[in-house]
Amino acid sequence: MIGWQIAERGKLTKINKIEQLEGIDSVKVKITKTLITEDDVASIMDEKPPLLIPGRMAIGQITEIPYESEYLKKGTKVGISAVRNCGKCNNCLRGKPEKCSDMFVAGKNVDGFLKDFAVLSTSDVFPFPKNTDENDVLYLEYVSLALSVIDRLKIEKGQHVAIIGASALGSAIAQLVIYYQGVPILIDDDDDNLMLAKKSGIYYTIKSGAKAEKEISSITGGRMPDKVVFVTGSDISPEMAFKISAPFGNVAFAGFSEVRARSAFNVALDKQLTCNFVTCGYGNAETAINLLANKAIDFTNYYVPLTKMDKVEQNIQKMCDAYEKKEKVADLLIDMLG
Repeated sequence: MIGWQIAERGKLTKINKIEQLEGIDSVKVKITKTLITEDDVASIMDEKPPLLIPGRMAIGQITEIPYESEYLKKGTKVGISAVRNCGKCNNCLRGKPEKCSDMFVAGKNVDGFLKDFAVLSTSDVFPFPKNTDENDVLYLEYVSLALSVIDRLKIEKGQHVAIIGASALGSAIAQLVIYYQGVPILIDDDDDNLMLAKKSGIYYTIKSGAKAEKEISSITGGRMPDKVVFVTGSDISPEMAFKISAPFGNVAFAGFSEVRARSAFNVALDKQLTCNFVTCGYGNAETAINLLANKAIDFTNYYVPLTKMDKVEQNIQKMCDAYEKKEKVADLLIDMLG
């Protein structure tokens, strides 16, 4: 296996090691594409980064499997779940793995997928229909997390949902709100992000700033949204989520990275808001695959050009430099076939 591991803050090193099957419930997958996002770069640029292989989002093809089945066999193209429960904590032992207190997350506390092969549990790979665009499947973790947000907030038909942060993840949450017949209001401070959101079918897009609260009030008939989602990668102050929420509303902080800015909780206390924190989409991968296969969520506007594997270190260094300068960090899609 050839991969790239974090050696120190902002620096990757190329490694080569052997990965073998770990029993009848494991499969060996040839990673075909890996998507490196700003969340991965945030881990690489941490003051004390985890010395592991980054890369949370990838797709691949099964090359070795102890026992083939109708669904899993050599050559099957698969989406890969980046989250696995520990199986040892109190909740796991009580049969509640979705509440695992020590989740294994690819690229965060276990090796990710910036490598050419991976040995995985059969429960972590998901075949997708032939009519599914594999570039959409790369965003499997976003859809899985978005499903967790929908479930946590218990979004109802016709309900306004404000979403702060119009990244690809924010767009996925907004599109899923539409799918479940809610009305998303997507807020961002970047015109390009808002334009991509509109192209993806999101009607209400608002530029953050002095007039944002008034616009949201107008859309909601003065009531303000009961449900608000703050995408953790956003540069907007999280305090905005509290300000635009209706009293006794429900605010979810959702994403893979830390909230960048600190916020006073006085407004949340005054309004008696309920706060939720959604950091993974454990258990939702199969549903997410079906949604992508049915084009319920469209990532076409977020596709990025495919780059060669021999440019990994060079391209990720550029991402790290942009992150250090607090500039916009574009996603990087790597062809792991060569």
